[in-house]
Amino acid sequence: MIRIVVDATKCVGCRVCESVCSLVNEGEANPSKARIKVVRNTMDSLVPNCIPVLCQQCETSSCELVCPAHAISRNAYGALIVDEEKCLGCKLCEIACPNGAITVNAEKHISMKCNLCVNAGGDPQCAKHCYRQAIKVVEVEKVGKAKAIARSEKVMQLKWRD
Repeated sequence: MIRIVVDATKCVGCRVCESVCSLVNEGEANPSKARIKVVRNTMDSLVPNCIPVLCQQCETSSCELVCPAHAISRNAYGALIVDEEKCLGCKLCEIACPNGAITVNAEKHISMKCNLCVNAGGDPQCAKHCYRQAIKVVEVEKVGKAKAIARSEKVMQLKWRD
C-alpha cells in the first residue's frame, strides 16, 4: 500500500497537480474538479506559502464512518474511494474530513477525493508530474521515515545558514 506525502517547503503553487488530477479523473484540466487542492496563505509574509491538500487515506476514516449511503470504502491500493452510484452528495463526508480533502462536485453532486489515481493504475499522477518533488509517493511502512528525512534536511539547511 502507498501514501502520498507532501513537503510544503518545496511547493511553489504552480497547481500542475490540480490540472493533472482533474484530467486523469474528469477528462478535463479544470482545477475546480481536482481531488487535490493547492492552498495559498499570504498572511504571515509577502511570499505566499502553498501546500497541496489531499486525502491522507486515514486508517480510521471519518468520511467512511459518517457516510449514510456507505459509498466510501477501501480499494485494492488501500485508498478510500467514493462509489458514485451510491453517493448522495449530502456533504457529511466533507464536513467530517479533518483535512478538508473532500469536496462535492457541483455538477454531479457527488463527493470527490483522492483515490490514488485508480484510473491510472494506482500511479498517483500529482506526484509523477510535480517537478519540485513536493508531492511524493511512499510505501505505507516508510511514511514516518520519509517525514523524518524531510525534517532533518530542513534542520541541516537552517544549520548551514548561520
